[in-house]
Amino acid sequence: MRFLKGLFCAFGLISLASAKGLSWKLDQSCQTDGIGDMVSNAVGSAFSMASDEYDVLNKLLTNQDLGANQENIRNVVKWMFMKDGEEPNNARLNLLKTRLSILVKAKDRKDNEEPDGSTIVVYCGFDRFKPTLDGRWYDEDLDEVLEKDQAFETCKGNEPTVAYTWNSPNKDKPPQIQICPWFINWMKSVDTHSLKDAQPKALFWRAVSTSLSKMHTLLTPIDVDSLLDKVILHELTHTRVAGVAEDVDGPSFATVRYGWNRCRKLAQEGSDDPERESQVNADSIALCGSAIRFIKDGREVKENGDVV
Repeated sequence: MRFLKGLFCAFGLISLASAKGLSWKLDQSCQTDGIGDMVSNAVGSAFSMASDEYDVLNKLLTNQDLGANQENIRNVVKWMFMKDGEEPNNARLNLLKTRLSILVKAKDRKDNEEPDGSTIVVYCGFDRFKPTLDGRWYDEDLDEVLEKDQAFETCKGNEPTVAYTWNSPNKDKPPQIQICPWFINWMKSVDTHSLKDAQPKALFWRAVSTSLSKMHTLLTPIDVDSLLDKVILHELTHTRVAGVAEDVDGPSFATVRYGWNRCRKLAQEGSDDPERESQVNADSIALCGSAIRFIKDGREVKENGDVV
């Protein structure tokens, strides 16, 4: 989820990448006992998934061998990005490949340097925000006053937002990924390695959100497995570094293309609208990266979202 929509052309991405080495930083709010390793490992895993996905797309578009389990890997890409009957092609995948090629350059963690526009900062707390007299919020790190937003308010509370991304209008300032504190606390207490394990836990549906709980039958095992890693990759794609991916058909939870089934349907629709293509939908990108990682780890991903 994000606050800001906007276009960010491939030329701009390349210019950003060449201006300075890209990196990411873990804010002190994420380095407390009990969450530091969890969040750091999840960010590292998210970058690894992005790298795997880039490698697969590059090989598909240049007719290279995908190695072991290549049929399943190829199918995952088709399920997330292609209309039925289409094979992987540049029109559907080249923009995503370009964006991922830039994003993976930010994989190095640099906590001891002053962040700028080429550094993605990951937060787990709200200590940097101070309320203003006119009801807005002052971000001490960015030195900016922000309007209250539904995603901000629900993230600060306890549902339904699990994370959001903020790209400052000033491109010299770092993109921010905010992981919601309630979601961090929930992730510490619940092991969601399978939908079967998660379903009996009432907190699971409350945690994912009230709106999503109404459509829980649409969620699949791949939506739940390694949830934090996927959430972070989803948010990384929203950063200016990665081209500001869309939440297609959002912001309403009733229509937004979140989850394997909705992303699968979006691909089948095969939109040619640049703002509705699967290759610009954040959850499609995150789910594809996650699926590729599962396959590389020896598991099989099914068209219905099962992971076996």
